[in-house]
Amino acid sequence: MKKNILFSTTRQWNPGDEFILFGIINLIKEIVTDFNPIIYNRNPEVRQTRQYLNIFRKSKYCSKPFKGRGYLESFFRIGFWDNSFKDEMNLEFIDLVVFAGTPEWKGPRLLPLYKKLLNFNNPIIYLGLGGTKKYKHEELKSPYIDVLKKATLITVRDTLAYNELKFLNPYYLPCPSLFSSLHEKKIGKVKKVGLIFSTYKSVLYNKLEEKAYRYILKLYNFLQQTYSHNFSFEIICHYINELPEAVKIFRNMKIHYSYDAKDYFNIYKEFDLVIGPRVHGIGISASMGIPGIIISHDERAATAKGFLAEIININESFEKVISKFEKIITDIKNKNSELIFFKNEKKKIYLNLLRNALFGHS
Repeated sequence: MKKNILFSTTRQWNPGDEFILFGIINLIKEIVTDFNPIIYNRNPEVRQTRQYLNIFRKSKYCSKPFKGRGYLESFFRIGFWDNSFKDEMNLEFIDLVVFAGTPEWKGPRLLPLYKKLLNFNNPIIYLGLGGTKKYKHEELKSPYIDVLKKATLITVRDTLAYNELKFLNPYYLPCPSLFSSLHEKKIGKVKKVGLIFSTYKSVLYNKLEEKAYRYILKLYNFLQQTYSHNFSFEIICHYINELPEAVKIFRNMKIHYSYDAKDYFNIYKEFDLVIGPRVHGIGISASMGIPGIIISHDERAATAKGFLAEIININESFEKVISKFEKIITDIKNKNSELIFFKNEKKKIYLNLLRNALFGHS
């Protein structure tokens, strides 16, 4: 029988979440070769924080028209139209549940799923959990703690998540986005550098603080002025709100964006080095063997250690940045080889853990 696997993730919200999912699916495919991927979509446009309180968010309200519906649903959310797991569904047809990375592995948006998992008897695994101070108000209480205790495998990607869950003996491993690409790139010399852009003018949870934004603009301008004769620089955007602003600011530069997360493999593979504040832009690059420099602006930057990335913070002088930048450039061939070797070694560990979690042997 073909297996049905439910993944907690987001679609069309943050491509970084989808990079994580790509990596997890690549790993699972080496163990479970044939399955139907199903998502529990946490995209805030699709599933609001406490939508389970809205009795009209059931998919049954999508099946029949009624007078005035077009006007009413323009102001109120009626039905659940997304092609993903719905709150009124049960888990009887699901063979495995996977929490795919991200700091949002608990909380009210996930509460309907957690309640169903209390009576779920098939495997539950958590891969690449992140920690964040923003969620510290969420206590590990029922049903979260009960489901976590049922899990056959928990891996975390940073110390915040590890410290919160250490009583459950999680494995501290790189974020699974490290395995998002099936192909690696050999780099002998830096010719093209990708600059990941983000802005404070975007939406909540998908933006920078203004201080970080100002630092990045100054840094990118400095790098172009200093190295314009050595390398070419291009801009990468992950979220639609970034694109109009990037077009205004970087008038003479090539700018990359796509609505489709899968397109970012073709975007990032063009570069020999990437710099920016998007952790999983660094992650998808690392998966292809492309070294990165993460610009740390919050606690999530710690995840980039699992991509062997250099870390700079927004208070760091440009002289120190240049030192790290040139260190990578002069040793790019070794950095590239080290990253590919690192990826393959960590992949072996993940696969052994997954086999044991799903089948009881390594």
